[in-house]
Amino acid sequence: MPDGATEVKAAPLAAEAPLVQLIVFHVGEEEFAVPIGGIREIVRAGPVTPIPDSPDFIKGLINVRGDIVATIDLKNRFSLSAEAVVPKHVLITQQEENLFGLLVDEVTEVLSIPQAEIKPPHKLMTKIHEEYVSGVVTHQERLIILLELAQVLSVEELAHLSEVTREHRELVKAESVVVKTEEIEAQKPHHLLQPPEAAPPS
Repeated sequence: MPDGATEVKAAPLAAEAPLVQLIVFHVGEEEFAVPIGGIREIVRAGPVTPIPDSPDFIKGLINVRGDIVATIDLKNRFSLSAEAVVPKHVLITQQEENLFGLLVDEVTEVLSIPQAEIKPPHKLMTKIHEEYVSGVVTHQERLIILLELAQVLSVEELAHLSEVTREHRELVKAESVVVKTEEIEAQKPHHLLQPPEAAPPS
């Protein structure tokens, strides 16, 4: 090296940020995502066999190549505003020993993003409870909510919601019976509502 020259060393190459692949889908006006590793497959929505006395968010059962899958309507699960949209896709996932199908309006893409782009959720950013959200992603001016599937589909959580829904349904049914009884009483002829007159003394 010539006298007085400064040695220039090449800067070490920065390690590439780890990428995360997310399945992105729409439910109502919201855009959600789940890690691709948590989804077994995606199938088109089709006929569902209803389960009697099940809560509104459990649509019923479907058969996926011999496997019986309980289908969860995420729009009802999160009490999101309903639109006149026919759901197109079901995401099949396994949680513990159970198979679930997540009924969504439409799967739109598989998104690869750096792990660092997933930010902690803020309760004011979404319309659903923060315990169901593992993070949020801002991508191309879109807010994508990353769901915590283990919590959304936990057996304890679904059982609790089922019980709450059942109690609500029974309360509504009881109130309906009371209202119906009052309507029937109001429609009876007036003379039938009067007590019988006492017989005159002999």
